Amino acid sequence: MPKALILLFVLVVAALGQTSADLSLRYRQLTSYELRPDIIMTPKFSSNGQVCEMGIERRQKTETSVIFNASFSEEEVQQLMDELAPKDERGRNLTKHLNSSVVDDFIRTDYDYENINVRVYGITRPAPGGDKVIVITWTKRACGAVQAAAR
Repeated sequence: MPKALILLFVLVVAALGQTSADLSLRYRQLTSYELRPDIIMTPKFSSNGQVCEMGIERRQKTETSVIFNASFSEEEVQQLMDELAPKDERGRNLTKHLNSSVVDDFIRTDYDYENINVRVYGITRPAPGGDKVIVITWTKRACGAVQAAAR
């Protein structure tokens, strides 16, 4: 009898599933944009609705596969910067010549401009390493207060 009761419980729970409303009650909903088939950008906004920060990353799970150790090439970083923060919007380039720092197995490359900062976070090991996350921040736009998730 206990096995039948457990089976019934499992079937009931599986049938109910999780709806969008169920998830919204537990978690804060974010908006992300698919820039390429495997590249996602999640923005944050200032109180007046302007973008103040963008987090860009490669999806590890795509429509057709799971990608491990996917990195951005230098060319892709530059293309995404040009697309999301065009040169005229960035302002004058203030980037220093030695713009990368390494701590343990992590590397950060900084691109500084009058109006934005771009931080590219990566890893050095395990091989092949590479750039994993790009964060573009508008320096003259404060991000609005983060709303607490409804619980």
